[in-house]
Amino acid sequence: MKNRWNEKEASRYSDDVLALRAYTSRLIGQDEDLVLHDGGNTSVKVVASDFFGDEVDVLYVNGSGWDLGDIEPAGFAPVKLDVLKRMAQLENLSDTNMVNQQRAAMLDPNAPNPSVEAILHAIIPFKYVDHTHADAVVSITNTSDGEARIREIYGDRVLVIPYVMPGFVLSKKVVELSHGLDWSRLEGMVLMNHGIFSFADDARVSYERMLKLVGEANDYLASQNATEIKTATASEVIDLSTLTQLRQSVSQLAGKAMLCQLNQSPEAIAFSLLDNITDIAMRGPLTPDHVIRTKRIPMIISGDIEEDTLNYRAAYQQY
Repeated sequence: MKNRWNEKEASRYSDDVLALRAYTSRLIGQDEDLVLHDGGNTSVKVVASDFFGDEVDVLYVNGSGWDLGDIEPAGFAPVKLDVLKRMAQLENLSDTNMVNQQRAAMLDPNAPNPSVEAILHAIIPFKYVDHTHADAVVSITNTSDGEARIREIYGDRVLVIPYVMPGFVLSKKVVELSHGLDWSRLEGMVLMNHGIFSFADDARVSYERMLKLVGEANDYLASQNATEIKTATASEVIDLSTLTQLRQSVSQLAGKAMLCQLNQSPEAIAFSLLDNITDIAMRGPLTPDHVIRTKRIPMIISGDIEEDTLNYRAAYQQY
């Protein structure tokens, strides 16, 4: 993992905690091995003044819709920390009520909506919290024996959380599994089939812990020969008229004009030649982050464009 920390750059924010939080968030967001566009979330806990000048504990968490790759302080939502912690103690909370109460607890009504994982950030007892959907980690957690492999890699240095939907339910699960836990002995937290957290009371330590943990996952994949990318070359020249038919068919299916670009990279060709290509491709992407870039499922082309389009329509509706 490439450490993008620049001490000279970071020193510019030594007197501004939120600006430093934005800086380290950009370091994470600019690494596509950690997050894709609009993915991941980060936070910092501070003491701030409310409208009346009273000091309150506040969680600044990145707002929904802000890309960590270019986020600025304005992209963080200031939410009263005690409100978020009280919400974590509720037995039930709908998504609608969670969103409404988080907005009601904001110090700045003009700030963006807090991340859906704001409650989870609030209950982690460290100043800086970083959350990514790192490819290496999710590649391991998404296997049938993923939890055993995660524990083999990290031992008791991370808290392992079984998969539950992000939001209030996930926060409740973390509260349950961390009851009586000594957080100081942890370096991070792995959410099965979801991603990874790092945290610390120092911005740089939290960032570098993320790199360390993800780097260990990368090393593990390499040790299992899981990082080799096969390549191949095209055995025949592509008939561009077929590409035109494909574009027309997909445009009709989408109900709007679509572009079609041919990718004949050695990696793409090798992937298309896999015997179980349909089974693999139809499993869907690793995380919601990847849906943004790759969409949910591909169209498998066997030769008959019309039939392939009908099969794709059926598969898409069933997915």
